[in-house]
Amino acid sequence: MSTSRPNADVIVVGGGPAGAICALMLARGGACVSLLHWGGYATEGIELVSGRARRFIEQHCSDFFSQAAPGVEIHETVSLWNTRKPVTFNAMFNPWGPGVAIERPLFDGALRNLASAAGISMIADAKVVEIERTGDGWRLLTRSTGASSGDADTERSSIRARFLVLATGRAATAFLDRSSVAESSQIALMTSLQAQHAEPACAPALRSHDALYIEATGSGWWYALPAADGGYFAGFCIDRNELKQRRVPLKDFFFQELQRTSLLSPLLSGTTSIAPICGRTAGAITFNRAAGDGWIAVGDAAFASDPLSGMGIEWAIESAQLGAHALLEAMQRKMQRGSTAAFAEYDDAVSAHATRHGKTAAQHYGWLQESKYK
Repeated sequence: MSTSRPNADVIVVGGGPAGAICALMLARGGACVSLLHWGGYATEGIELVSGRARRFIEQHCSDFFSQAAPGVEIHETVSLWNTRKPVTFNAMFNPWGPGVAIERPLFDGALRNLASAAGISMIADAKVVEIERTGDGWRLLTRSTGASSGDADTERSSIRARFLVLATGRAATAFLDRSSVAESSQIALMTSLQAQHAEPACAPALRSHDALYIEATGSGWWYALPAADGGYFAGFCIDRNELKQRRVPLKDFFFQELQRTSLLSPLLSGTTSIAPICGRTAGAITFNRAAGDGWIAVGDAAFASDPLSGMGIEWAIESAQLGAHALLEAMQRKMQRGSTAAFAEYDDAVSAHATRHGKTAAQHYGWLQESKYK
């Protein structure tokens, strides 16, 4: 069965932070927006929302992190990176205030609700199967994921709009020229850990449950974020080739490496995984283009930052703002240069951000490779 949905000024493909914020900004700028979200791309685990990103969201919804999407405030960062002893950075020195560690599905859903309240047309559980450029607009063919794959009556919908926003995360989009410039060699192994029952063996100053923990090791680097239930969400970033050389099951490998850490091992002593250990591409990923003829990419679809930076959510919001501004400018045609200039400026802004991020990441990983304290 096939249906046709009403036309929109913009179709946003992807319901994560970048897609939801971009759709929200577009709607508040007067655009008619449809947001298409497919649960198959949903990100699990816990994410860190920086103080700056938190401040932006709370400008639009003051009780967002107290009511809509509560999490754990992060007041400190405890790092064992290129130092003999852990170094603590207190959030009181951050002009934006503390960040928030929050469950990603809860965070994404709350942002989509915020966008929906702004009048955006939400299209849930629909997977894009075709994207076609039609004249001065776009046509997307979607398949409902509510029906079984073998159902002959699976619903197909045709959605049309003048502009297209890709907010599909790190996943490559086969319908456009969205190849990555260089595939990252890093992979992140992640899992949720049960709350510990015994007192950790680390120093009292490091027992805080409102801190982000980071540690470099000889094999890669670790981080741990607190969960609202008293447990932790831990991640281990390692080179793909080293991971392939393991001789034990993935779960055993994860906990063997965890036991070799100096900072996290005492902190997470006695914890066990309460979820499967999953892996996803880490490291920075740069795409060959972030904008083109009538389309832009936002968030990780424009540039996927390295997890070490903690800038994933902040960049999602920043790029969503920049992208929405470029689209509104193109629709309103206020500038004599026309709509093409707005997309080119956005692409340049993404490239500049990727360059800055790359230099910072190279410095950090240089420390990792040269450190005598592995």
